[in-house]
Amino acid sequence: MQDINKKKRISEKDKEFKAGFVAIAGRTNVGKSTLINNILGQKILATSSKAQTTRKRVNCIYNDYNSQIVFVDIPGFLKPKTLLTEKLNNLILRTAGDADLLLMMFDISSGIGSGDFFVYEKIKSLNKPIIFVLNKIDKAGKEKIIQEKEKLNVFDLKKDVIEVSALRKKNIDILIERIKTFLPESAPYFPDDILTDIPVKEIAAEIIREKLISLLSEELPHTIAVEIDKFEEAEGKKNLTKISAIIYVSKKSHKSMIIGKSGHILKEAGTQSRLEIEELLGNKVFIELWVKVRENWTMNEKDLKEFGLIN
Repeated sequence: MQDINKKKRISEKDKEFKAGFVAIAGRTNVGKSTLINNILGQKILATSSKAQTTRKRVNCIYNDYNSQIVFVDIPGFLKPKTLLTEKLNNLILRTAGDADLLLMMFDISSGIGSGDFFVYEKIKSLNKPIIFVLNKIDKAGKEKIIQEKEKLNVFDLKKDVIEVSALRKKNIDILIERIKTFLPESAPYFPDDILTDIPVKEIAAEIIREKLISLLSEELPHTIAVEIDKFEEAEGKKNLTKISAIIYVSKKSHKSMIIGKSGHILKEAGTQSRLEIEELLGNKVFIELWVKVRENWTMNEKDLKEFGLIN
């Protein structure tokens, strides 16, 4: 299996090594996961325009010759309609509170609005240094950027402001160097040859959930959990990884919606997932998907713990 965690070795000669945690906050679909994936040069985090794509804290580790930056993508704040969303909001505040630096990310192409103000009000009380990251400048155009930047006066003129395109990797190097100035001198927290601290099978589960989210209507993504039931790594001449995953939904009516007419949604999700996991692992993958009903699991603390969504 291809080692998905390999990165450039850190120079032991550098005596001013810096290391720290950077949490990225922002409303849904501003490009937080895309930014982290492109900084790492490997897709680790699920990306989608729909809310609750990010549910768990995942440490994503960037190393270079004089620093280790541990990026933490955190869920977007949501109205606490279920126990799940309430726990996710608590996770955001805990994660941001533990960070050395916060990135407040905006989608400058769609404009700065009430959702951004809401997130900023949540995180500013943590008294952490904050960099404003204006994303999607490639889509916005110069006039739009100037217009939207004027709205930042309502936030705080003293904040660092960096314009980037996470998708096009524009100004990412500038952002990295600015982040370093906020980090303490420290030994690295993680080995320098890994990209993330989560197991490959959890990444596979998130890929499956991401594909389902993209294929389903708005209300269903909130009620889907994916659990890997079997993960047999490739070995021998066959070079085939076998994966069996269970998709849990909270209502019986959702099961048929996920399967789709003649099973087309489940089949398409399986095909898309298989192709992406094959690219991740560097070998062939056989994948089975099953759908089960777990009534109202988003409101059940025991179920949330079982799915690894709360401690």
